[in-house]
Amino acid sequence: MRTAIAACLAPAGAHRVIAESDPAEFYRGKTLRILVGSPPGGGYDVYARLVAQPLAAKLGGSVVIENNEGNGGLSALAKLVQRPADGLTIMNGSAEAAIISQMLGRPGVTWDVTKLNWLAKMASAPKLWFVSKDNPRVASIAAAMQADPLTWPATGPADDISDVEAIISYVLGLKSKIVTGFSGSGNMSLAVIRNEVSCGLLSADSALAHLDSIKPLALFGAKRWSHLPDVPILSEAVTIPADKMWAVTLREQIGEAQRALVAAQGVPPERVAYLRGVLGEVLTDPAVIEEGAKTNREIVYMPGADLQKLVDDLMAAAGPRLPEFRKIVLDSYF
Repeated sequence: MRTAIAACLAPAGAHRVIAESDPAEFYRGKTLRILVGSPPGGGYDVYARLVAQPLAAKLGGSVVIENNEGNGGLSALAKLVQRPADGLTIMNGSAEAAIISQMLGRPGVTWDVTKLNWLAKMASAPKLWFVSKDNPRVASIAAAMQADPLTWPATGPADDISDVEAIISYVLGLKSKIVTGFSGSGNMSLAVIRNEVSCGLLSADSALAHLDSIKPLALFGAKRWSHLPDVPILSEAVTIPADKMWAVTLREQIGEAQRALVAAQGVPPERVAYLRGVLGEVLTDPAVIEEGAKTNREIVYMPGADLQKLVDDLMAAAGPRLPEFRKIVLDSYF
């Protein structure tokens, strides 16, 4: 009785305040925006659209995808940190690129990856080094090692593609030239297929769509990939000098973060926790996993709290090698 009377006497706005402190109530009926730093149809875009509908159903609202291409996806991350930190805008992007750009002190970095709110890792595919099937000059790694110059496409420096191209070039002693300015994986693939550049590198799950037109040379990752079981990893395909192996190991470690969903710094902790929980349900849903598998978009889920720790650990990984790492991936092949 006393509780009922107290409720009647409470200020008119009290119920609204209580409801808004409940994250489930906060998201109900609202629009969540997912920023993607690449054009429609690219890997990050496909993964974002894979989860959009089931995420909307869990939240009881709607989910809209915003494509903001530019600077290897970092323009979208810059936009994320400029938006209100209310949890209504998140991003599906490259944790690798975010980490590397900050690690290397790239111009325009306005975020601290250790303070962003990492919500979930969605996928973790290796990178694939490939050439066109009818490349007249480069049909093998041995031929690539003789090419002068060996040209590669990228969106920009340290975009999570060009840096791996640079690492491969460093450890194999390639005479490489990385050509920047491409808008995304589609344009990069087309440039390789048309032999406008010597070879290319993409996340392997994005490259699968072009297997009829490309020839894989090697995977860049710690182990072989189930979708391309006959393609060797780089260290199997060619001997890497022992004194350069550190660069491969460091870049492979950074690659563990890969495709990830993230919210800005300052989002209320209860909303971060709620989004992490809901995304965990979506990314472990057999129906969502099966839908991704139809287009070889394998979900490799990592909870947000674990990803947060991984990002913290990776930021310290370069250690005393950082100046050398910076020179390799930013100064040597552009």
